[in-house]
Amino acid sequence: PAPHPLEDWGDLRTRDGTTAIVQPLIRPLYATRSAATLLGVALGQLDLAAHDAVRETWHADRAPAAFESWWRRCLHDGVVPDSAAPRVAPPEPRLPELAAMPDHAGLTLVLRPDAAAWDGSFANNAWLQECPRPLTRQVWGNAALLAPAEAARHSLRQGDLARLEVEGRSLEVPVLLDPGIAPGVVALSLGYGRTRAGAIGTGIGADAYRLRRSDALWVLPDLRLTPTGRRAPPVLAQEDQRLEGEARELLPLVPLEAALHGTAEAPDLPSFYPAFRYDGYAWAMTIDTTLCIGCNACVVACQSENNIPVVGPEEVARGRDMHWLRIDTYVQDAGGEQRPGFQPVPCMHCEQAPCEPVCPVAASVHDHEGLNVQVYNRCIGTRFCQSNCPYKVRRFNFFGYADGQEYKNQGAPVLAAQHNPEVTVRARGVMEKCTYCVQRISAARRTAEKEDRRIGEGEVVTACQSACPTRAIHFGDLNRADSDPSRLRQEPHHYALLGHLGTKPRTTYLKRVRNPNPALEDSA
Repeated sequence: PAPHPLEDWGDLRTRDGTTAIVQPLIRPLYATRSAATLLGVALGQLDLAAHDAVRETWHADRAPAAFESWWRRCLHDGVVPDSAAPRVAPPEPRLPELAAMPDHAGLTLVLRPDAAAWDGSFANNAWLQECPRPLTRQVWGNAALLAPAEAARHSLRQGDLARLEVEGRSLEVPVLLDPGIAPGVVALSLGYGRTRAGAIGTGIGADAYRLRRSDALWVLPDLRLTPTGRRAPPVLAQEDQRLEGEARELLPLVPLEAALHGTAEAPDLPSFYPAFRYDGYAWAMTIDTTLCIGCNACVVACQSENNIPVVGPEEVARGRDMHWLRIDTYVQDAGGEQRPGFQPVPCMHCEQAPCEPVCPVAASVHDHEGLNVQVYNRCIGTRFCQSNCPYKVRRFNFFGYADGQEYKNQGAPVLAAQHNPEVTVRARGVMEKCTYCVQRISAARRTAEKEDRRIGEGEVVTACQSACPTRAIHFGDLNRADSDPSRLRQEPHHYALLGHLGTKPRTTYLKRVRNPNPALEDSA
Protein backbone atom coordinates (compact mmCIF):
# COMPACT_ATOMS: atom_id res chain seq x y z
CA PRO A 1 0.00 0.00 0.00
CA ALA A 2 0.96 3.63 -0.47
CA PRO A 3 1.92 5.78 2.52
CA HIS A 4 -0.12 8.73 3.66
CA PRO A 5 1.04 12.02 2.08
CA LEU A 6 2.22 13.17 5.52
CA GLU A 7 4.46 10.10 5.87
CA ASP A 8 6.75 10.41 2.86
CA TRP A 9 8.65 12.75 0.56
CA GLY A 10 7.23 14.05 -2.68
CA ASP A 11 6.38 17.11 -4.73
CA LEU A 12 3.14 18.49 -6.07
CA ARG A 13 1.52 21.50 -7.68
CA THR A 14 -1.05 23.60 -5.88
CA ARG A 15 -4.17 25.02 -7.48
CA ASP A 16 -2.38 28.16 -8.67
CA GLY A 17 0.51 26.18 -10.14
CA THR A 18 2.99 26.68 -7.30
CA THR A 19 5.27 23.68 -6.78
CA ALA A 20 5.49 22.42 -3.20
CA ILE A 21 8.02 20.06 -1.67
CA VAL A 22 6.16 17.50 0.45
CA GLN A 23 8.03 16.58 3.63
CA PRO A 24 7.05 13.80 6.06
CA LEU A 25 5.73 14.79 9.47
CA ILE A 26 5.93 11.29 10.98
CA ARG A 27 7.55 8.00 10.14
CA PRO A 28 5.32 5.61 8.17
CA LEU A 29 3.07 3.61 10.47
CA TYR A 30 3.09 0.60 8.13
CA ALA A 31 5.43 -1.03 5.62
CA THR A 32 4.45 1.05 2.60
CA ARG A 33 6.02 2.11 -0.69
CA SER A 34 5.57 5.49 -2.33
CA ALA A 35 5.15 6.05 -6.05
CA ALA A 36 8.75 7.29 -6.27
CA THR A 37 10.20 4.13 -4.72
CA LEU A 38 8.03 1.93 -6.95
CA LEU A 39 9.37 3.74 -10.01
CA GLY A 40 12.86 3.14 -8.65
CA VAL A 41 12.18 -0.59 -8.42
CA ALA A 42 10.91 -0.58 -11.99
CA LEU A 43 14.14 1.14 -13.08
CA GLY A 44 16.31 -1.32 -11.17
CA GLN A 45 17.12 1.01 -8.25
CA LEU A 46 15.89 -1.25 -5.47
CA ASP A 47 17.23 0.87 -2.60
CA LEU A 48 16.09 4.27 -3.88
CA ALA A 49 14.55 6.36 -1.08
CA ALA A 50 11.75 8.83 -1.78
CA HIS A 51 13.87 11.70 -0.40
CA ASP A 52 16.70 10.90 -2.79
CA ALA A 53 14.32 10.61 -5.73
CA VAL A 54 12.80 14.03 -5.09
CA ARG A 55 16.15 15.66 -4.43
CA GLU A 56 17.81 14.22 -7.54
CA THR A 57 14.87 15.23 -9.72
CA TRP A 58 15.31 18.87 -8.78
CA HIS A 59 19.12 18.64 -8.72
CA ALA A 60 19.21 17.67 -12.38
CA ASP A 61 17.84 21.05 -13.47
CA ARG A 62 20.19 23.24 -11.42
CA ALA A 63 23.88 23.97 -11.15
CA PRO A 64 25.56 21.98 -8.33
CA ALA A 65 27.14 25.09 -6.76
CA ALA A 66 23.83 26.85 -6.14
CA PHE A 67 21.68 23.79 -5.51
CA GLU A 68 22.33 23.31 -1.77
CA SER A 69 21.25 26.81 -0.75
CA TRP A 70 18.27 26.65 -3.13
CA TRP A 71 17.23 23.25 -1.75
CA ARG A 72 17.42 24.42 1.88
CA ARG A 73 15.29 27.45 1.04
CA CYS A 74 12.64 25.25 -0.62
CA LEU A 75 12.52 22.96 2.40
CA HIS A 76 12.27 25.95 4.73
CA ASP A 77 9.53 27.70 2.74
CA GLY A 78 7.75 24.53 1.65
CA VAL A 79 7.36 25.79 -1.92
CA VAL A 80 9.60 26.36 -4.92
CA PRO A 81 10.00 30.14 -5.40
CA ASP A 82 8.53 31.76 -8.51
CA SER A 83 6.89 28.54 -9.66
CA ALA A 84 3.29 29.76 -9.78
CA ALA A 85 1.59 29.80 -13.15
CA PRO A 86 1.08 33.23 -14.76
CA ARG A 87 -2.20 34.84 -13.84
CA VAL A 88 -4.88 34.80 -16.51
CA ALA A 89 -7.64 37.38 -16.56
CA PRO A 90 -10.84 35.36 -16.28
CA PRO A 91 -13.67 36.13 -18.68
CA GLU A 92 -16.65 38.05 -17.45
CA PRO A 93 -18.80 35.60 -15.50
CA ARG A 94 -22.04 34.78 -17.24
CA LEU A 95 -24.59 32.30 -16.10
CA PRO A 96 -26.40 30.40 -18.81
CA GLU A 97 -30.13 30.69 -19.06
CA LEU A 98 -31.61 27.97 -16.92
CA ALA A 99 -34.52 26.10 -18.38
CA ALA A 100 -37.62 26.23 -16.23
CA MET A 101 -38.69 23.00 -14.62
CA PRO A 102 -41.72 21.59 -16.41
CA ASP A 103 -44.98 21.79 -14.52
CA HIS A 104 -45.64 18.57 -12.71
CA ALA A 105 -48.76 17.67 -10.84
CA GLY A 106 -47.29 14.93 -8.66
CA LEU A 107 -44.40 14.67 -6.25
CA THR A 108 -40.79 15.17 -7.30
CA LEU A 109 -37.84 13.53 -5.56
CA VAL A 110 -34.70 15.66 -5.29
CA LEU A 111 -31.47 13.83 -4.47
CA ARG A 112 -28.46 15.69 -3.10
CA PRO A 113 -25.08 14.96 -1.51
CA ASP A 114 -25.19 14.88 2.26
CA ALA A 115 -23.69 17.79 4.20
CA ALA A 116 -21.45 15.40 6.15
CA ALA A 117 -21.16 12.05 4.36
CA TRP A 118 -21.24 13.74 0.92
CA ASP A 119 -21.72 10.94 -1.64
CA GLY A 120 -20.75 8.30 0.92
CA SER A 121 -17.02 9.01 0.81
CA PHE A 122 -17.06 10.10 4.47
CA ALA A 123 -19.67 7.68 5.77
CA ASN A 124 -17.07 5.94 7.94
CA ASN A 125 -16.07 9.12 9.79
CA ALA A 126 -17.73 9.09 13.21
CA TRP A 127 -17.13 12.81 13.80
CA LEU A 128 -19.10 13.64 10.66
CA GLN A 129 -21.82 11.07 11.34
CA GLU A 130 -22.47 12.67 14.74
CA CYS A 131 -22.16 16.24 13.46
CA PRO A 132 -25.67 17.78 13.31
CA ARG A 133 -26.76 18.64 9.78
CA PRO A 134 -27.54 22.30 9.12
CA LEU A 135 -31.23 23.17 9.47
CA THR A 136 -32.49 19.68 10.35
CA ARG A 137 -30.04 18.81 13.21
CA GLN A 138 -30.22 15.16 12.12
CA VAL A 139 -27.30 12.82 12.87
CA TRP A 140 -26.47 9.20 12.03
CA GLY A 141 -28.62 8.78 8.94
CA ASN A 142 -30.79 10.44 6.33
CA ALA A 143 -34.51 11.10 6.04
CA ALA A 144 -37.12 12.19 3.53
CA LEU A 145 -37.55 15.94 4.00
CA LEU A 146 -41.09 17.21 3.44
CA ALA A 147 -42.94 20.44 4.04
CA PRO A 148 -45.43 20.05 6.92
CA ALA A 149 -48.41 20.69 4.61
CA GLU A 150 -47.19 18.06 2.15
CA ALA A 151 -46.76 15.52 4.93
CA ALA A 152 -50.29 16.20 6.17
CA ARG A 153 -51.69 15.58 2.67
CA HIS A 154 -50.10 12.14 2.72
CA SER A 155 -51.13 11.38 6.32
CA LEU A 156 -47.53 11.42 7.52
CA ARG A 157 -46.00 12.74 10.73
CA GLN A 158 -42.39 13.31 11.66
CA GLY A 159 -40.80 9.98 12.47
CA ASP A 160 -43.17 7.90 10.35
CA LEU A 161 -41.55 5.36 8.05
CA ALA A 162 -42.56 6.15 4.47
CA ARG A 163 -42.09 4.25 1.23
CA LEU A 164 -40.66 6.17 -1.73
CA GLU A 165 -41.32 4.57 -5.11
CA VAL A 166 -40.07 5.69 -8.52
CA GLU A 167 -40.67 3.54 -11.62
CA GLY A 168 -40.88 0.34 -9.62
CA ARG A 169 -37.84 1.06 -7.43
CA SER A 170 -38.72 1.60 -3.78
CA LEU A 171 -37.04 2.64 -0.56
CA GLU A 172 -38.25 3.02 3.02
CA VAL A 173 -37.00 6.08 4.92
CA PRO A 174 -38.15 8.06 7.97
CA VAL A 175 -39.96 11.35 7.48
CA LEU A 176 -38.49 14.63 8.74
CA LEU A 177 -40.54 17.82 8.48
CA ASP A 178 -38.77 20.89 7.10
CA PRO A 179 -40.71 24.12 6.44
CA GLY A 180 -38.10 25.19 3.88
CA ILE A 181 -38.91 22.38 1.44
CA ALA A 182 -41.02 23.49 -1.53
CA PRO A 183 -44.52 22.06 -1.98
CA GLY A 184 -44.56 18.94 -4.13
CA VAL A 185 -40.91 18.13 -3.37
CA VAL A 186 -39.31 15.39 -1.29
CA ALA A 187 -35.57 15.81 -0.60
CA LEU A 188 -33.29 12.89 0.25
CA SER A 189 -29.55 12.82 0.91
CA LEU A 190 -27.13 10.43 -0.75
CA GLY A 191 -24.23 8.67 0.97
CA TYR A 192 -26.06 6.29 3.31
CA GLY A 193 -27.22 2.69 3.36
CA ARG A 194 -23.72 1.41 2.63
CA THR A 195 -23.04 -2.27 3.25
CA ARG A 196 -19.22 -2.29 3.30
CA ALA A 197 -18.27 1.18 4.49
CA GLY A 198 -16.41 0.07 7.62
CA ALA A 199 -17.05 -0.21 11.33
CA ILE A 200 -18.77 3.19 11.52
CA GLY A 201 -20.67 3.70 8.26
CA THR A 202 -22.03 0.25 7.51
CA GLY A 203 -25.80 -0.03 7.85
CA ILE A 204 -26.41 3.66 8.63
CA GLY A 205 -29.39 5.25 6.85
CA ALA A 206 -31.10 4.36 3.58
CA ASP A 207 -29.45 3.92 0.18
CA ALA A 208 -30.88 6.68 -2.03
CA TYR A 209 -28.79 5.47 -4.97
CA ARG A 210 -31.33 2.70 -5.49
CA LEU A 211 -33.81 5.27 -6.81
CA ARG A 212 -31.49 6.95 -9.33
CA ARG A 213 -31.28 6.28 -13.03
CA SER A 214 -28.63 7.34 -15.53
CA ASP A 215 -30.78 9.99 -17.21
CA ALA A 216 -32.16 11.41 -13.94
CA LEU A 217 -29.39 11.59 -11.38
CA TRP A 218 -30.73 14.40 -9.21
CA VAL A 219 -34.41 15.10 -9.98
CA LEU A 220 -36.91 12.27 -10.35
CA PRO A 221 -40.56 13.08 -11.11
CA ASP A 222 -43.58 10.84 -10.57
CA LEU A 223 -42.65 9.92 -7.01
CA ARG A 224 -45.13 7.85 -5.06
CA LEU A 225 -45.10 8.49 -1.32
CA THR A 226 -47.03 6.12 0.93
CA PRO A 227 -47.00 5.55 4.69
CA THR A 228 -45.96 2.12 5.92
CA GLY A 229 -47.75 2.39 9.25
CA ARG A 230 -44.48 1.95 11.14
CA ARG A 231 -42.35 4.43 13.09
CA ALA A 232 -38.61 5.10 12.77
CA PRO A 233 -37.91 8.53 14.30
CA PRO A 234 -34.74 10.15 12.93
CA VAL A 235 -31.99 10.86 15.44
CA LEU A 236 -31.95 14.60 16.13
CA ALA A 237 -29.14 16.13 18.18
CA GLN A 238 -29.50 18.92 20.72
CA GLU A 239 -33.27 18.68 20.98
CA ASP A 240 -32.94 18.82 24.76
CA GLN A 241 -30.74 21.93 24.73
CA ARG A 242 -33.16 24.43 23.22
CA LEU A 243 -33.15 27.76 25.02
CA GLU A 244 -36.26 29.25 26.54
CA GLY A 245 -37.54 32.37 24.83
CA GLU A 246 -38.63 33.63 21.44
CA ALA A 247 -36.37 33.58 18.41
CA ARG A 248 -36.53 37.35 17.97
CA GLU A 249 -35.04 37.77 21.46
CA LEU A 250 -32.47 34.97 21.30
CA LEU A 251 -31.27 35.83 17.78
CA PRO A 252 -32.38 39.39 16.98
CA LEU A 253 -32.59 40.48 13.35
CA VAL A 254 -31.98 44.18 12.66
CA PRO A 255 -31.74 46.29 9.49
CA LEU A 256 -28.39 47.67 8.40
CA GLU A 257 -29.30 51.20 9.49
CA ALA A 258 -29.85 50.07 13.09
CA ALA A 259 -26.55 48.18 13.09
CA LEU A 260 -24.66 51.25 11.90
CA HIS A 261 -26.32 54.02 13.86
CA GLY A 262 -28.28 52.38 16.66
CA THR A 263 -27.58 52.52 20.38
CA ALA A 264 -25.49 49.75 21.87
CA GLU A 265 -27.10 47.66 24.57
CA ALA A 266 -25.34 47.36 27.89
CA PRO A 267 -24.22 43.71 28.07
CA ASP A 268 -24.59 43.64 31.86
CA LEU A 269 -27.36 44.71 34.17
CA PRO A 270 -26.40 47.36 36.75
CA SER A 271 -25.41 45.99 40.14
CA PHE A 272 -24.92 47.36 43.66
CA TYR A 273 -21.85 45.17 44.04
CA PRO A 274 -18.51 46.30 42.61
CA ALA A 275 -17.30 44.24 39.67
CA PHE A 276 -14.28 42.01 40.21
CA ARG A 277 -11.21 43.42 38.51
CA TYR A 278 -9.01 41.06 36.49
CA ASP A 279 -5.57 42.68 36.48
CA GLY A 280 -3.92 40.18 34.14
CA TYR A 281 -5.97 38.85 31.27
CA ALA A 282 -9.74 38.79 30.82
CA TRP A 283 -10.57 36.39 28.01
CA ALA A 284 -13.77 36.85 26.06
CA MET A 285 -15.42 35.81 22.81
CA THR A 286 -17.74 37.67 20.45
CA ILE A 287 -19.65 35.89 17.69
CA ASP A 288 -21.05 37.66 14.64
CA THR A 289 -24.29 35.83 13.86
CA THR A 290 -24.60 37.58 10.49
CA LEU A 291 -21.53 35.73 9.28
CA CYS A 292 -22.46 32.31 10.68
CA ILE A 293 -23.67 29.95 7.92
CA GLY A 294 -24.32 26.95 10.17
CA CYS A 295 -21.68 24.75 8.53
CA ASN A 296 -20.64 23.07 11.82
CA ALA A 297 -16.92 23.30 11.02
CA CYS A 298 -16.43 24.81 14.48
CA VAL A 299 -18.25 21.87 16.08
CA VAL A 300 -15.95 19.28 14.50
CA ALA A 301 -12.85 21.40 15.20
CA CYS A 302 -13.81 21.63 18.87
CA GLN A 303 -14.36 17.87 19.00
CA SER A 304 -10.96 17.21 17.45
CA GLU A 305 -9.08 19.69 19.65
CA ASN A 306 -10.63 18.70 22.97
CA ASN A 307 -10.87 14.89 22.69
CA ILE A 308 -14.67 14.99 22.78
CA PRO A 309 -15.94 11.41 22.40
CA VAL A 310 -18.44 10.09 19.89
CA VAL A 311 -21.36 8.48 21.71
CA GLY A 312 -23.35 6.88 18.87
CA PRO A 313 -26.96 7.16 17.68
CA GLU A 314 -28.51 5.40 20.69
CA GLU A 315 -26.98 7.82 23.18
CA VAL A 316 -27.71 10.88 21.03
CA ALA A 317 -31.36 9.79 20.88
CA ARG A 318 -31.35 9.86 24.69
CA GLY A 319 -30.09 13.46 24.68
CA ARG A 320 -26.54 12.53 25.71
CA ASP A 321 -24.51 14.05 22.88
CA MET A 322 -21.20 15.45 24.12
CA HIS A 323 -20.47 18.39 21.82
CA TRP A 324 -19.16 21.38 23.76
CA LEU A 325 -20.37 23.71 21.03
CA ARG A 326 -23.72 23.60 19.29
CA ILE A 327 -25.33 25.71 16.58
CA ASP A 328 -28.92 26.66 17.30
CA THR A 329 -31.10 27.22 14.25
CA TYR A 330 -34.00 29.66 14.19
CA VAL A 331 -36.51 30.42 11.44
CA GLN A 332 -36.94 34.17 11.20
CA ASP A 333 -39.32 36.44 9.31
CA ALA A 334 -37.18 38.50 6.93
CA GLY A 335 -39.30 40.82 4.81
CA GLY A 336 -42.19 38.38 4.64
CA GLU A 337 -39.90 35.39 3.96
CA GLN A 338 -39.02 32.64 6.39
CA ARG A 339 -35.23 32.44 6.51
CA PRO A 340 -32.93 30.44 8.77
CA GLY A 341 -30.58 32.05 11.26
CA PHE A 342 -27.70 30.32 13.03
CA GLN A 343 -26.25 30.93 16.47
CA PRO A 344 -23.15 29.10 17.78
CA VAL A 345 -23.53 28.47 21.52
CA PRO A 346 -20.39 27.52 23.48
CA CYS A 347 -19.99 28.02 27.23
CA MET A 348 -20.72 31.64 28.10
CA HIS A 349 -18.03 31.76 30.84
CA CYS A 350 -20.36 33.92 32.91
CA GLU A 351 -18.81 36.25 35.46
CA GLN A 352 -21.85 35.51 37.64
CA ALA A 353 -22.03 31.85 36.68
CA PRO A 354 -25.18 30.03 37.92
CA CYS A 355 -23.34 26.71 37.76
CA GLU A 356 -20.74 27.62 40.39
CA PRO A 357 -22.73 28.19 43.62
CA VAL A 358 -24.74 24.97 43.23
CA CYS A 359 -21.74 22.64 42.97
CA PRO A 360 -21.28 20.97 46.40
CA VAL A 361 -17.58 20.20 45.83
CA ALA A 362 -16.46 23.42 44.06
CA ALA A 363 -15.68 21.58 40.82
CA SER A 364 -17.03 24.53 38.83
CA VAL A 365 -15.03 27.64 39.74
CA HIS A 366 -13.58 30.84 38.33
CA ASP A 367 -9.89 31.27 37.64
CA HIS A 368 -7.78 34.44 37.84
CA GLU A 369 -8.42 35.29 34.17
CA GLY A 370 -12.20 35.09 34.27
CA LEU A 371 -12.59 31.59 32.85
CA ASN A 372 -15.31 29.36 34.24
CA VAL A 373 -13.27 26.18 34.66
CA GLN A 374 -14.18 22.61 35.53
CA VAL A 375 -11.95 20.71 37.98
CA TYR A 376 -12.46 17.15 36.76
CA ASN A 377 -10.95 15.32 39.73
CA ARG A 378 -13.30 17.14 42.12
CA CYS A 379 -16.47 16.42 40.16
CA ILE A 380 -18.73 13.78 41.72
CA GLY A 381 -21.41 13.93 39.03
CA THR A 382 -24.35 15.52 40.85
CA ARG A 383 -25.27 17.40 37.63
CA PHE A 384 -26.55 20.34 39.67
CA CYS A 385 -24.46 22.64 37.49
CA GLN A 386 -26.07 21.28 34.35
CA SER A 387 -29.55 21.83 35.75
CA ASN A 388 -28.72 25.40 36.77
CA CYS A 389 -27.12 26.47 33.47
CA PRO A 390 -29.62 28.58 31.50
CA TYR A 391 -27.55 28.17 28.32
CA LYS A 392 -27.58 24.34 28.49
CA VAL A 393 -23.95 23.95 27.44
CA ARG A 394 -22.72 21.41 30.00
CA ARG A 395 -22.25 17.75 29.05
CA PHE A 396 -22.17 14.73 31.35
CA ASN A 397 -20.30 11.46 30.81
CA PHE A 398 -23.02 8.92 31.52
CA PHE A 399 -20.61 6.16 30.47
CA GLY A 400 -16.90 5.86 29.83
CA TYR A 401 -17.30 7.21 26.31
CA ALA A 402 -13.61 7.99 26.02
CA ASP A 403 -12.40 4.45 26.70
CA GLY A 404 -13.52 0.93 26.03
CA GLN A 405 -16.37 1.68 23.64
CA GLU A 406 -16.84 1.09 19.92
CA TYR A 407 -16.48 4.68 18.77
CA LYS A 408 -13.28 5.40 20.69
CA ASN A 409 -10.99 5.16 17.66
CA GLN A 410 -13.68 5.50 14.99
CA GLY A 411 -13.25 1.92 13.89
CA ALA A 412 -9.44 2.03 13.43
CA PRO A 413 -7.02 1.60 16.37
CA VAL A 414 -4.37 3.74 14.66
CA LEU A 415 -6.68 6.76 14.96
CA ALA A 416 -5.92 6.86 18.69
CA ALA A 417 -2.89 8.91 17.65
CA GLN A 418 -5.17 11.80 16.68
CA HIS A 419 -6.04 12.59 20.31
CA ASN A 420 -4.69 15.83 21.72
CA PRO A 421 -2.13 15.07 24.47
CA GLU A 422 -2.62 18.56 25.94
CA VAL A 423 -6.26 17.91 26.89
CA THR A 424 -7.40 15.71 29.78
CA VAL A 425 -9.53 12.71 28.82
CA ARG A 426 -12.66 12.76 30.97
CA ALA A 427 -13.95 9.69 32.79
CA ARG A 428 -17.40 8.35 33.54
CA GLY A 429 -19.46 10.46 35.93
CA VAL A 430 -17.65 13.72 35.14
CA MET A 431 -19.17 16.94 33.82
CA GLU A 432 -17.41 18.78 31.00
CA LYS A 433 -17.87 21.86 28.83
CA CYS A 434 -16.15 24.44 26.64
CA THR A 435 -12.90 25.74 28.16
CA TYR A 436 -12.07 28.48 25.63
CA CYS A 437 -9.30 26.07 24.57
CA VAL A 438 -7.45 26.75 27.82
CA GLN A 439 -4.55 24.57 26.65
CA ARG A 440 -3.88 27.07 23.87
CA ILE A 441 -4.04 29.94 26.34
CA SER A 442 -1.52 28.13 28.56
CA ALA A 443 0.82 27.51 25.63
CA ALA A 444 0.71 31.19 24.65
CA ARG A 445 1.30 32.21 28.28
CA ARG A 446 4.41 30.02 28.54
CA THR A 447 5.81 31.47 25.33
CA ALA A 448 5.13 35.03 26.50
CA GLU A 449 6.75 34.40 29.89
CA LYS A 450 9.90 33.05 28.24
CA GLU A 451 10.11 36.18 26.13
CA ASP A 452 9.23 38.46 29.08
CA ARG A 453 6.16 40.04 27.49
CA ARG A 454 2.37 39.92 27.54
CA ILE A 455 0.35 37.69 25.25
CA GLY A 456 -0.20 39.61 22.03
CA GLU A 457 -3.50 40.34 20.31
CA GLY A 458 -4.51 37.44 18.09
CA GLU A 459 -1.87 35.15 19.57
CA VAL A 460 -4.47 32.84 21.14
CA VAL A 461 -6.80 31.36 18.55
CA THR A 462 -9.43 28.88 19.72
CA ALA A 463 -10.16 25.75 17.69
CA CYS A 464 -13.61 26.93 16.68
CA GLN A 465 -12.23 30.31 15.67
CA SER A 466 -9.50 28.81 13.50
CA ALA A 467 -11.96 26.54 11.66
CA CYS A 468 -14.65 29.14 10.95
CA PRO A 469 -14.65 29.81 7.18
CA THR A 470 -16.43 33.17 7.55
CA ARG A 471 -14.44 34.44 10.56
CA ALA A 472 -17.58 34.83 12.61
CA ILE A 473 -15.82 34.00 15.91
CA HIS A 474 -13.53 36.52 17.62
CA PHE A 475 -11.47 35.80 20.74
CA GLY A 476 -9.20 38.01 22.79
CA ASP A 477 -8.38 39.90 25.97
CA LEU A 478 -10.95 42.39 27.25
CA ASN A 479 -8.21 44.25 29.10
CA ARG A 480 -6.78 45.28 25.73
CA ALA A 481 -8.68 48.11 24.06
CA ASP A 482 -7.47 46.95 20.63
CA SER A 483 -8.70 43.36 20.97
CA ASP A 484 -11.54 42.15 18.77
CA PRO A 485 -13.97 41.46 21.66
CA SER A 486 -13.30 44.91 23.18
CA ARG A 487 -13.85 46.59 19.84
CA LEU A 488 -16.96 44.60 18.89
CA ARG A 489 -18.57 45.20 22.28
CA GLN A 490 -18.85 48.86 21.30
CA GLU A 491 -20.91 48.08 18.21
CA PRO A 492 -24.56 49.24 18.26
CA HIS A 493 -25.83 45.74 17.47
CA HIS A 494 -23.85 44.00 20.22
CA TYR A 495 -25.87 42.03 22.78
CA ALA A 496 -25.60 39.33 25.44
CA LEU A 497 -27.61 36.12 25.11
CA LEU A 498 -30.16 35.94 27.95
CA GLY A 499 -28.53 39.06 29.34
CA HIS A 500 -31.59 39.83 31.47
CA LEU A 501 -30.59 36.95 33.77
CA GLY A 502 -27.62 38.95 35.07
CA THR A 503 -25.07 36.21 34.36
CA LYS A 504 -22.63 38.68 32.72
CA PRO A 505 -21.45 36.28 30.01
CA ARG A 506 -17.97 36.64 28.54
CA THR A 507 -19.31 35.15 25.29
CA THR A 508 -21.45 37.76 23.57
CA TYR A 509 -22.94 38.26 20.12
CA LEU A 510 -23.58 40.68 17.30
CA LYS A 511 -27.17 40.73 16.08
CA ARG A 512 -27.96 39.46 12.62
CA VAL A 513 -27.95 42.29 10.13
CA ARG A 514 -30.34 42.31 7.20
CA ASN A 515 -29.29 44.30 4.14
CA PRO A 516 -31.53 43.23 1.23
CA ASN A 517 -31.10 44.32 -2.35
CA PRO A 518 -33.94 46.82 -2.99
CA ALA A 519 -34.53 45.52 -6.51
CA LEU A 520 -34.91 41.95 -5.30
CA GLU A 521 -37.00 43.09 -2.36
CA ASP A 522 -39.42 44.99 -4.62
CA SER A 523 -39.73 42.13 -7.10
CA ALA A 524 -40.52 39.72 -4.31
